[in-house]
Amino acid sequence: MQPFDFINNEQPDLTSLRIESERLALLSINNSFSAEIFKEFNNNIIQYMLPKPAERIEETLAFITESLIGMREGWNLVLAITNKVSGEFLGCCGLHGKGRYQTPELGIWVKKSAHGHKYGLEAIRSLSCWAVETLDLDYIIYPVDQANIPSRKIPEAMGGVIFKEKKVKTARGTVLDELCYKLTVDQLKQKR
Repeated sequence: MQPFDFINNEQPDLTSLRIESERLALLSINNSFSAEIFKEFNNNIIQYMLPKPAERIEETLAFITESLIGMREGWNLVLAITNKVSGEFLGCCGLHGKGRYQTPELGIWVKKSAHGHKYGLEAIRSLSCWAVETLDLDYIIYPVDQANIPSRKIPEAMGGVIFKEKKVKTARGTVLDELCYKLTVDQLKQKR
């Protein structure tokens, strides 16, 4: 995988990152979050997502290990979303290069008990601002199932526009009607 292009060729240590917003601290994922990810990334959360929940904690640990490899290689970033004051784990978000280092893809999930507080928007906005300040980007992609209205509101609030629609098969064998929003660097700079 080709790594992201970092502004001034200065790659930060993606495995020890901390991005703060008004209420949140986004922290590089590590094994200390494994139990909470295993518990909270469940059937209530994955309805509109590609992966399936881990059946064993070892699967969650393998996901974290794979994420850390991508972070060390500079083409992936996976962060735990936490409450900045209490440290409570709220979910995960990420920026995934996957061969599209100048057009990476955003991803997010928030645990069920934290829904309705706009943590998703705050986390994605913070991650996007970090990306614009740190990476040489053309734009960022935000894919979301057409029926997932709360998640669609995130890129729409940030000025994103739909540029592609496609059917995507999930790991559970279901099919998502995916809308791909494009968030340009100029839009993201204006929304800071």
